[in-house]
Amino acid sequence: MRIVRCVEVRLTIPDNEAETARETLERLGVPLGGLVRADLYRFELDASAEEGLVRTLSSLETIYNPGKHALRVRADAAPAPGEVWIDEIRPSAPPASAPVRIAGRELPGVWSVERFTAWRVEGAGGVPATEAARRATETLLCNPAFQRAIL
Repeated sequence: MRIVRCVEVRLTIPDNEAETARETLERLGVPLGGLVRADLYRFELDASAEEGLVRTLSSLETIYNPGKHALRVRADAAPAPGEVWIDEIRPSAPPASAPVRIAGRELPGVWSVERFTAWRVEGAGGVPATEAARRATETLLCNPAFQRAIL
């Protein structure tokens, strides 16, 4: 049986890109309490491959460095309230017939992978800010000429 799992890789050290984006959005009139950025990978995989996938991702230095990243498997396969996922627009690819690879490493039991930048937009007190996420996406976070946003 195939399942979909999302794995989030977030910095545990200060994120200068997120801080710059937050400051810019505030100057543009989008009120924010906070802005958190993470790399997000959405996998379609065999249910039996889930444990091995996390183990493999944890060993890929180009994706995860335990000294500066936190890695977690998310329960949801879609953006949470106040969150937007950004990726590049590209033609649909046919299903993988060869093993899926990341950083040259084969991911056994994985049928497809998509990579996103996940932005979590927070209002006062860290509460998810759905309307601010929409405004931030339209104002700065997504360039519709070559990116798409999933709210």
